[in-house]
Amino acid sequence: MNATLERVRARVAERFPADLERIRDYLRLPSVSATGQGIRAAAEATGAWIEGAGGAFELVETPGHPLVLGELPGPAGAPRLLRYGMYDVQPAEEPEWSSPPFAAEVRELPGVGPAVVARGSANSKGCLAAFFLAVEVLRELDAMPPLTVALLVEGEEELGSPNLPAVVRARAADLRAEAAFDLDLTAGLDGQPELILGCKGLCSLELVAQGGDWGGPAIDLHSSEQAWIASPVWALVHALATLTDEDERIRVAGLDGAATPGDGDARLLAELAETFDPAEHLREARAARYRLPGGAPELLEALLFRPTLNVSGIAGGYVGPGGKTIVPSRAVALVDIRLVPGGDPESAAAAVRRHLDRHGFGHVQVRMLESYPWAKAPPGNRSELALRASYQALGRRPLPYPLAPWCAPYYVFDRILGLPWAAGGVGHAAGAHGPDEYATLAGLQEHVVGAAAFLLAYAAGAGEAPA
Repeated sequence: MNATLERVRARVAERFPADLERIRDYLRLPSVSATGQGIRAAAEATGAWIEGAGGAFELVETPGHPLVLGELPGPAGAPRLLRYGMYDVQPAEEPEWSSPPFAAEVRELPGVGPAVVARGSANSKGCLAAFFLAVEVLRELDAMPPLTVALLVEGEEELGSPNLPAVVRARAADLRAEAAFDLDLTAGLDGQPELILGCKGLCSLELVAQGGDWGGPAIDLHSSEQAWIASPVWALVHALATLTDEDERIRVAGLDGAATPGDGDARLLAELAETFDPAEHLREARAARYRLPGGAPELLEALLFRPTLNVSGIAGGYVGPGGKTIVPSRAVALVDIRLVPGGDPESAAAAVRRHLDRHGFGHVQVRMLESYPWAKAPPGNRSELALRASYQALGRRPLPYPLAPWCAPYYVFDRILGLPWAAGGVGHAAGAHGPDEYATLAGLQEHVVGAAAFLLAYAAGAGEAPA
């Protein structure tokens, strides 16, 4: 593999100036799933990337945005892998952008170096394009390994993938594979890439208190009326206060149990703790302290294997200038629950409902906004070992996450299709979901090489799982 990889590295470097312009053209296409802006054009452009890499595609219509199903064919009888990806992006309306979000300008960023600044550069159109470039280079060098790669690229990930599971179930025969993977620009500025073997689930809830038969006004009142009319804001605040204790430990029955890492996950956790610096993370988070005791192993186990219940925001009444004093008629809070294996969004929402009823807050409404099931791949599976081999070939040591604290639709791999999987990828990018999202030029170039290295490693048997 090493000799082939050196040829790949050299050819990627030769092609990169021209290939960078192709990546920038892709990033210039808006694909905002929240508004639908540019979605179909970006889906078709994604299909064109597949065709350019020697494959074929179809657009699968859904009640929302189309999915791109494709295939990069290998020889008959070759191992078949499934790759997930996304072509949609978040809205880019933040005023803090220092260059237009869909201009894909190349800029010298302080402390970072030359980078493409664009919505989707980090999350995740930049790496998707880089993967197809890797396949192009391998074919050009007659070095494409004997693999077939099925492709599942959606345009609704930023909306919570509402139509993805139905399509996966309906097209399971077309998505058959022996293993699955996803690649992204996961490395920090130090070059260390992540290795993901699971992710938490999500249950996002809207809690509303408003005037009704329980009390509280149907319209905003002068605050003097609070002497004898109940406040929906206080009702919501007191309801929220019952969900956790003063140390923010969950008090909702059914949501308060941590998952227990198995032997394989415990080994990954120990490996991750070797390179995790709690003090450095506090500096990055601009926080003074952790709310939990312990060192790196204890903090990481809490981050990855305990559920969380967070208040994302509260709104109600007047907070503008002047002295407007009212009893608001309505108050709203957004709560997100991160779920570990064993939990599910519907049960979590029902648990919150039961808890509020038991504590006398039956008048507080609970509505689920977004949900994701958790996902978990078995440690030591072939995709993981091939990804590790690709990192080793590039001189990179991974940060292994047996269960990432965020969510992604990888549950379609293991919980619908029954496939082992791994996710990760070399190259640095940052700023996803915010202004001045970027991918470094060096990171994009390395990601092309890294994607090729993964395919070569898998085909060479470097990822053969032990018996």
